[in-house]
Amino acid sequence: MSSLSSSQDRLKSVSATAQERGATIAPIILSERSAIGFALVRIFVGYLWFQQLFWKLPPHFPNLHNYIVEEAKYTIIPGYSFILNQLFLPNFSLLATATWSAELVVALCLLFGVFTRFGAILATLLALQLYVGLAYAPGEWYWTYGMLVLLGITVATIPAGRRLGVDQWLAPRLQAAASKGRLSRILSWLV
Repeated sequence: MSSLSSSQDRLKSVSATAQERGATIAPIILSERSAIGFALVRIFVGYLWFQQLFWKLPPHFPNLHNYIVEEAKYTIIPGYSFILNQLFLPNFSLLATATWSAELVVALCLLFGVFTRFGAILATLLALQLYVGLAYAPGEWYWTYGMLVLLGITVATIPAGRRLGVDQWLAPRLQAAASKGRLSRILSWLV
């Protein structure tokens, strides 16, 4: 019941702010069913990133080298090929470790709904990098990477970890602590 009254209070506050600005657009409030739906999307996307960890397992990261070479050949941004060939491929172990670790962080954040926005932003950046490098490679369907980018953006903009996730527990605690310091405000935004 308290979550209902707090959402009504937020609606009144948002409506008052909108009226002060002369806005005529009503705020959009997600229903509980919609929040659960977005949580399920979040879990699905997290599982997708988790599943992709297994074809490039450390310490040798099989097949990842081939994908980076493909990215360098078919990139859509001039200069990106140079960066891959001159900076990353000579330091392949470092790149592979960073890539695998970042994808693991994304998977854990999204699967468990912990610091979900951070995981979704990282997923968006990784998906953008894939789109830039592989969207027009032979045998790749360019919409795949575009959809990954859009899924990351969607999960980042909606507090999808606040249902069926650790963020549901973290959010009120971090919001209460947000007035005490910058780190708390930043962490509060990332849940």
